[in-house]
Amino acid sequence: MSLLEEFIDILTEVFEVDRDTVIDGDELTPDDIETWSSISHMELICRFEETFNIEIDVEDITEMDSLGAMKEILRQYGVEL
Repeated sequence: MSLLEEFIDILTEVFEVDRDTVIDGDELTPDDIETWSSISHMELICRFEETFNIEIDVEDITEMDSLGAMKEILRQYGVEL
């Protein structure tokens, strides 16, 4: 499984949405995904850290305000999506 597929799987599981919702959804924000809450956001962070074996800084966590921003920040940690 590619890193992008793992990323998408994490999003679909945590947000409880189908793959089509997130595959081309770089512009999606918490306003677009009903289940994106502070709790689900932290669950995402934990899953990213466990899956990609990284530790995300608090500043970066708060900047993950869209799916595109998540991808960009993960790339800064060496996760090539």
